[in-house]
Amino acid sequence: MFKSFVIAGCIAAAGLCPAAVFCAGLGTTLDRARFPSEVLILRGDLQRLISPAALSPAEVTGLEGRIKSALTGLSWLALEYDALTRSGIDRKLLQDLDRSWAKRDLVSAEALADELSRRYTLNSAIFSAGRAGAEDLERARELDLQLCQGCHTDKVGTEKILPAYPLREMAANMPSEEFLARLLSGVRGASDTALANPLSLGDIRGLLRLYQGDTVD
Repeated sequence: MFKSFVIAGCIAAAGLCPAAVFCAGLGTTLDRARFPSEVLILRGDLQRLISPAALSPAEVTGLEGRIKSALTGLSWLALEYDALTRSGIDRKLLQDLDRSWAKRDLVSAEALADELSRRYTLNSAIFSAGRAGAEDLERARELDLQLCQGCHTDKVGTEKILPAYPLREMAANMPSEEFLARLLSGVRGASDTALANPLSLGDIRGLLRLYQGDTVD
């Protein structure tokens, strides 16, 4: 039986303060991934906001809300990441990013988010779709059928603040690391996992393989 969880609207889902959640299925692997994941999502959201021609006014509002929420929690995530990795987070970069957003200088904000993503990289190799086994892929298919497809049906341009786009389309239309980041940060558990992401490492690998279009012979 599946652990109960929800996949938040991956474009506009608000982040949670790390002090309020703990990791379930991925444990400390997710702890180390939260900050770089949020940076990748933030960069992608800024890129979409810079070129919003296909987006509805509601989608633009949702993007703005998600970016504001992400920036509010980014310093907390940076503290967690620094404590775990001793990476020495550049606080000035974070402050400059906040200032650029406050001035609505989207190009500058996107460039700063990109710089953060290059300095503090997400360890995507451990989640590689190529490491998914047949059992991982089969479970991913079941998760997709029973828990994902029912909600992820919105098209770009829909009049929704929190749209849930088809996951295969998302995987095809954004960098692979950003899509991984959205799987890691956009999935929330229920009360039995204190809202933490309940997916296992095998689940993530299987879902990546499924949505990237790979098949098992």
